[in-house]
Amino acid sequence: MNKRVWIVISIFVVLVVGVAILAKNAQQDVDDVDISKLDGSKLITQEDVGEGQIPDHYHGNPDAKVIVIEYEDFACSHCNYFAPDAKKIIEEYQDRVLFIYRNFNLGYPNSNQTQFAAEATYLVGGDEAYWKMFDLLWSNDMWTGQAVSETERKDTFENYINQVGVDLGEFNKAVEARRSNGIQSKINRDKALGEKAGVTGTPTWFINGEKVDGVTNQNVRDAINKALDESKE
Repeated sequence: MNKRVWIVISIFVVLVVGVAILAKNAQQDVDDVDISKLDGSKLITQEDVGEGQIPDHYHGNPDAKVIVIEYEDFACSHCNYFAPDAKKIIEEYQDRVLFIYRNFNLGYPNSNQTQFAAEATYLVGGDEAYWKMFDLLWSNDMWTGQAVSETERKDTFENYINQVGVDLGEFNKAVEARRSNGIQSKINRDKALGEKAGVTGTPTWFINGEKVDGVTNQNVRDAINKALDESKE
């Protein structure tokens, strides 16, 4: 075997090992999150996770008998396509239903940065700012394709932050400090809860613990209406 072939083989081995290490480290992040004391079928509050951690983000009535849990990824094209319908469903049912949103990071090129952005906005501006950023991230499909360049990402996030009305410097600091301020823990916790519930892709919605078979406008509405009817019995 000549020298050139050995070089090609060596490079291939290095690449394979590198990918394996990255995948192991990413999985280790999820495995390191202790969710044993958390009930993933219910709203996870600040009291549940403790000081310095980020609770669930939710819309609607926290005392509702019908609980919807959404596992999604801002970089998922199917989630982006369904987002307008999801928004209308939430607006229509939020007086009677609790809607909980959780990240389910699929490792797409823009998964991390978009989820960091949403959680950083929450830390800097609270719930109202978080939901504004949430809507902006769904507002176009730029995040669902190839990796967005650093320059384009920074410019876009700056534009988003200006629209949300929070401090850009504080936002950037929060993103940088994600491993110490609860952002990474929140993303990892959401993924771990989703995996425990059997989530393998996005969007995945659960209604009172039952997985919706095919997340479409009609299927979700039918499942919510059924759960609401059952809650009256």
